[in-house]
Amino acid sequence: MYRIVSVLFFFLFVFYNCKEPVQKAELESFVVKNIIHPNNNPYNKDKVELGKLLYFDKRLSLNGDTNCAICHSVEIQNLEKNSLSRSKIHNSPVSSFTDVGLYRDVFADPQARDLEEVVKERIHTAVMLKDEKTIVARLNQVPEYRELFEKAFGSPGITMDRIVKAISTFERTIISKNSRFDRYVMGEESALSPAQKRGLDVFMNKAKCSQCHKGPNFSDSEKHTTGLNGVAQKVKTPNLRDVSRKNEFMHNGEFTKLEDAVNHFVNGGAKNSVEDPLLKPTIITEEEKKDLIEFLKSLEGEPHSLEIPKIPRA
Repeated sequence: MYRIVSVLFFFLFVFYNCKEPVQKAELESFVVKNIIHPNNNPYNKDKVELGKLLYFDKRLSLNGDTNCAICHSVEIQNLEKNSLSRSKIHNSPVSSFTDVGLYRDVFADPQARDLEEVVKERIHTAVMLKDEKTIVARLNQVPEYRELFEKAFGSPGITMDRIVKAISTFERTIISKNSRFDRYVMGEESALSPAQKRGLDVFMNKAKCSQCHKGPNFSDSEKHTTGLNGVAQKVKTPNLRDVSRKNEFMHNGEFTKLEDAVNHFVNGGAKNSVEDPLLKPTIITEEEKKDLIEFLKSLEGEPHSLEIPKIPRA
């Protein structure tokens, strides 16, 4: 009888430790698929190239000394060393435009409904040029831009609406992809380490991170109250792709280490009356916490190797 129980225990132990932490079918919705461009701003290659030029063109700024890429640096996926700007430009961590095409809303707080609104809002910031007529006039002075706008939109004319649509189309192409997690879901079993597989199980089940962090960008695109500093402001669930490359976390840059951000949520958030009821303490071991962090590292996509384009001259 003892031998039977021992053999049974052995097979149960082997089965438990060899099974997949999470079924692959559960993870298909987390894989990045084709980006859907809005009907009023359809994709075309020429528009992307035009948007890329405008993204780097300093003519869109007030004094002609800055551009979108200075704050939102796509070459390094916007994770520059000082992402929390304390200037008049931003009073919160600079938003990454990686994966913006996967969001229903782009701003952390409810200022805009879609990417086009975000781009227009950013052009109207203190550092950029608020006067739309001046922006259009500056670009109209450049013969190459006149040709590029006609090629991208099928008819002549430079307008603020077209400027916004071109930049938005370009930004939607900046996608974090081919991460170790993506390769694992697509069938490459060895793409994740044993620790990362265990961390995936913690993420999906025990820690219940996937209640809010779900979908291809690991965000439900909903707004929740984290209760930091007792503030009841709702902020959008952030994208977790490339999260391990960041050096500031939370909408206000509260933490500078990924481990601290994980601890914050594992411990139930700020623990005050204004935070979302979904934020409850999670009982996991230190080893499980380490595994969870290792899993988050598996969400790093291939680095973008975007060359700074040659800006057309007047």
